[in-house]
Amino acid sequence: MATTQRAHRRTGWTILIVPPNPLRKTRAVHIGRRHVRVALAIAGLCTLTMAGLGVVVFSDSLQVTATADELADAHQMILTLTDSLQSMSDLDVPEEGESATTARNASAHTSARVAHGITLPAVGPITSRFSRSRWHPILRIFRPHKGVDVAAPYGSNITAPAAGRVSFVGRKLGDGLMVELDHGAGVTSRYAHCSAVKVKVGDFVSFGDVIAAVGSSGLSTAAHVHFEVRVRGEPVDPLKYLITARLTPPKTEPSVMQAGSPTPARHPTPDRQAGNGS
Repeated sequence: MATTQRAHRRTGWTILIVPPNPLRKTRAVHIGRRHVRVALAIAGLCTLTMAGLGVVVFSDSLQVTATADELADAHQMILTLTDSLQSMSDLDVPEEGESATTARNASAHTSARVAHGITLPAVGPITSRFSRSRWHPILRIFRPHKGVDVAAPYGSNITAPAAGRVSFVGRKLGDGLMVELDHGAGVTSRYAHCSAVKVKVGDFVSFGDVIAAVGSSGLSTAAHVHFEVRVRGEPVDPLKYLITARLTPPKTEPSVMQAGSPTPARHPTPDRQAGNGS
């Protein structure tokens, strides 16, 4: 009985490696399908692992970003609440005998308590106080409010709360038309959002002198004056810092005439001859 021998069938791929040296033998490497399946499975597993790690890292980064944003919002909220509590503590509390109507009228504006001896540059209610963080009504962001806002009719007078020398007159971004006074010893004051200026740089003003007119220039929603006080460049609360004038006006020496001295002769101008009169 004849036996039929079947040739062994090898499945897969054979790779021939031909060395550059012709004296060496050519090598044949056989790669079976099973090897390919295993390699593909390992590659797929590695890909899935890397994708999973990427998703985890991405979700963690999103969570960290969200946490940072929440912390920033919480920080702004704390600053706002702190300033609100400070404003409430500075409000004028009505006495026991006052009526409820008077109390409601008093709370209609931010009636902050002004320290003794301090005079505001305009007559009107304080609509915004000195604050480290305030929601800007135009820019729609939280930013420090480095002074106080005093609402007043458009064109009304802005007066100097203390003696000083005019150090700046002009326009600045956001502040509009502004006047700055130098009171000496590093103390300066600013008056922003003006509609007109009544002084010039170098002028000396005394307490109560009119320096500008109330307006709404720059980033402003209504007529008011933004009043700042700075000590060595750092803003301070104008409602708590009393400006004491440290500058004195320039002395002018009047011409003193002794009794009995003749009146000085008036010489005629070169282009006009003196006449005998009529």
